[in-house]
Amino acid sequence: MNQLKASIIVAMYNGEATVEKTLNSILAQAYENYEIIIVDDGSTDSSKHVVEKYLDSPKVRYVFKENGGVAAARNVGIEYAEGDIVGFCDQDDLWKPNKLEKQMEAFEQHPDVGVVYSWIEVDRNGDFSISKPRFEGECFKALLMQNFISCCTGMARRNLLLEIGGFDESRELHGVDDRHVWLRLARITRFGVVSEPLATYVIHGANYSLNEAKMLTADLICISKISSISGLTEQERAWCKEAKYRVYRHYASNFFYINELKECSSCYSNAWMLKRYRIDLLITSLILKVTPRSLLVSIKKMRKRIKGEVA
Repeated sequence: MNQLKASIIVAMYNGEATVEKTLNSILAQAYENYEIIIVDDGSTDSSKHVVEKYLDSPKVRYVFKENGGVAAARNVGIEYAEGDIVGFCDQDDLWKPNKLEKQMEAFEQHPDVGVVYSWIEVDRNGDFSISKPRFEGECFKALLMQNFISCCTGMARRNLLLEIGGFDESRELHGVDDRHVWLRLARITRFGVVSEPLATYVIHGANYSLNEAKMLTADLICISKISSISGLTEQERAWCKEAKYRVYRHYASNFFYINELKECSSCYSNAWMLKRYRIDLLITSLILKVTPRSLLVSIKKMRKRIKGEVA
């Protein structure tokens, strides 16, 4: 029997269509010392009926709570967890059979490491790619600049999750509550990475992270909350300011891609407010503000057609 015990929290809300595949992927783990805690966040579909057949297993527990959001559901799971290490797998994500084996080994070998994550396979309607972040050790700055940890790959020591108070349950952080947790953990512990994809993140139309406007707001609030932590050094506060700038630049590109010119212009303008010497950002914002959306769409279609002919 493996020494350290893992608790896997599956936050579920109306997951009848996907949760069965998720649970099967977790139960296929080569690592034996684990438990699964299904936290039903007030589902109104047949999710409970779907998971009932798994409750005969001594490894699986089911907890029902009134709807309060995924962060609140994960906190309930942390409270009920009996394991030394806590992992998270949403109702539509999948784990590779060797995920626990690889990550629990990392925790065993590196007692100074409080968080272990891995590379992630991304499934975009059957189009697969692999994200390969390599950050380890002190990761606070890196996580401020980019959220490189997918929640379904991250695992943390339970005592550290309790030390920081778990997930912030504010609805305004919905979609980035996991990033907020990793950032707070990065203030008190070192991170490790397993350099192979150990989970699959499935992208579909229902993913909250596809809502750019809401995600922009949530990311900014996340950075603001982190920047207000007491005890930050001047250097760390400067990193927070840079992180805010990068958020605006990131979403400017995203809004441009989906032809949302007003939002794109606003992001460039706000980025310029943080770096006034970047006059190009202000000029870009002003151009986008007066460019008809229909004209931009036509230009982008023409460029795509020309590229296709050249290829």
